[in-house]
Amino acid sequence: MRKRTKIIIGLAALCAGTLIFGACSSNDSPYKDYAQEGYTFSVCYDANGGKAAGKNDSKIVNTYRYEDVQKGIKLYEPQDTGKGPIGTDSFNVERDGYFLAGWYAVRSPRVDGNGNPLDEEGNLCDVETDLLDAGGNPVYDDDGNVQKTYYSAYGKPQGYTYAEKWDFSSLLKRNDFVYEEDGGYAFTLYAAWVPEFSYELQGQEEEWVCEKCGTAYHQETKPERCTAQIDTGEVDENGKTITETCGGVSFLDNGKTWYSVSSRRFNPIHEDLGTLSVPVWNDETGALEYGDFSTPADKTFVNAYATEEDFANGTGALTVLENHGTWDEETATATGNVTRYFAKWEKGVWYRIKTKEQLAANAGAARSFELLADLEYGEEDEWPTAFSQGSFTGTFRGNNHTISGVTIHQTSAEDTRGGLFGTISETAAFENITFGNITYNLEAASRKTGAMFGLFAGEMSAEATLTNVTVSGELFIADTVYYDRGFNPDTGLATPTYPYQIGLLTGNFVTGGVQIGDRIVLKTDRISASVADSATGEIKIG
Repeated sequence: MRKRTKIIIGLAALCAGTLIFGACSSNDSPYKDYAQEGYTFSVCYDANGGKAAGKNDSKIVNTYRYEDVQKGIKLYEPQDTGKGPIGTDSFNVERDGYFLAGWYAVRSPRVDGNGNPLDEEGNLCDVETDLLDAGGNPVYDDDGNVQKTYYSAYGKPQGYTYAEKWDFSSLLKRNDFVYEEDGGYAFTLYAAWVPEFSYELQGQEEEWVCEKCGTAYHQETKPERCTAQIDTGEVDENGKTITETCGGVSFLDNGKTWYSVSSRRFNPIHEDLGTLSVPVWNDETGALEYGDFSTPADKTFVNAYATEEDFANGTGALTVLENHGTWDEETATATGNVTRYFAKWEKGVWYRIKTKEQLAANAGAARSFELLADLEYGEEDEWPTAFSQGSFTGTFRGNNHTISGVTIHQTSAEDTRGGLFGTISETAAFENITFGNITYNLEAASRKTGAMFGLFAGEMSAEATLTNVTVSGELFIADTVYYDRGFNPDTGLATPTYPYQIGLLTGNFVTGGVQIGDRIVLKTDRISASVADSATGEIKIG
C-alpha cells in the first residue's frame, strides 16, 4: 500500500500568493518533518469558503512520497455531506446554501464579456463600497486613500469561475506537473460551490440603514436603536469571535426598497422544483399555507407578480412560479439561479374565519382575523382566553359580520384585566364588526391596584383604531368581587380596600368611538353598585 499522510492547516498557516506548499518554509511548518521522511509531493484540497473535515477556513493537504508519484497516484474524492455517507479514506466538505459542483484545478475571478466583475449569480458588481478588514475598519492604499470594492445590487461580491474539473478515476503522475526547485511538486484542487437555486418572494418596505454599522431595517418607522451584533475584531480565550450590540441611533432613510420576505432554496442536482405554487388559503383551517416557502413572522402573503410594473398596477397575479436558473458544469457557474418575484404582503399574521371552531383553533393576541361569516356562540361555547385575558395587538376585520352570544365567566382572582378582550393595545384595530349579546360575568378579580374590567375590554388604548364597531350585552358584577373596608390607623377613618376600576364598556373608561348597540345592561348582586350618567362610564361600587 502506498503511504500518504493528511494535514489540516488553518489559513493563517498558509503562505499567501503561492500554491506550492513546499515553498512555504518556516520553523514551525507542518511540512518540514514530513519532507524529511520523503513526503515531498503535496496535494491541497481548498474548501474555498466551505468547511473541510468540519472546520471553517481550513485546507486539507495530502503528502505523498516521490516514488509513488512516479508510478501514479489516485486521489480520493472528498464527499459533499449532501451526497451520502463519507468513505473511510475520505473527509467531508460542506457549505450551507450551496451544492458542490466538483473539484477544479483552476479558479479565476468571474467577469462578463467586457471584463466587468460578476457575483456568483451572474449579476453585475457595480455597487461601490469601502473595503473593510475583519474588524470592520477601512483598508487604505499606499497613498492613504480608502480602497474600494464592488458588490452586486443584491449585496454579493465578485464570484469565481472554474476550469479543468478533476476526474478522480484517473491517475495523477509526475509528468503532469512542472518541477519547482524550491519545493518539489504541488497541486491544488478547489471546491467549486454553486449557490442553491431559490425562489424569492420579495416585499417592498421602507429601509432604514444604521450609519454606524450599515445594518438595514425594513419597517414603516425609523428604529430607535440598532440591535445588530457586530464583530469587535477580538476573540475570547476559546478563539471565538467577540461581538457586541451596535447601539447606533442614527439611521439613513433609503426609501422604499425590495427585500426577500419568504424564500425556497433547493439543490437542482437532487430536487426538481422548476415550478412552485404560491401560498394558498386552507378553507378548512382558515390559515394561509405556505407550502415549500418559509413562513414570515409578521406578514401575510397576498399576491405575487412577475414584474414591478404588474406589482404597481395590481395586474397579472400569479398562481404558479417558475425558476429559470441554469448552471454550467464546465465552469461551475450559475446564471439566474435566484428567481425573484414581486409580492404584496399584509402586515400581521392573518386568518380567514368562517366558524367559531376556526377562531378557537387560531386564536392569538398578536394575530389578525378576517370574518367571512357571522359567528353565533352558545352557552357551552368557550370564548378564547387569548382574547379575554390577553393584550390584543392585531386586527379584527369584520366585513359587517357579527360575533354574538359569547358568555365569559371571570373566576380568577389573579387576573388584573378582563372583558371580551383583556387589553386592547395601541396597535389593535377593529373594522366593520358587531359584538352583540355579549355576557361578561365578573365573579372574581385581582386585588392589585389598577385592575380594570369592562364588557368590551378591561383596558383599551385611546390610540387603538376602531371603525364602525358596535357592542351590546350584559355586564354582571358578583358580590364576591367586593370585600370589606379597611381601617387606616393614621387617619382613624375607614378606607376602601378594593382597587378596581370597572367600566360598563371598558375599565379605563375609554370608548374609542365604539357604538353601543341595543344596550349594555348592568346586573349585580350588590345594591351599592351604580353607574355614572354616561352609558359607557365608570361603575361605582360602595
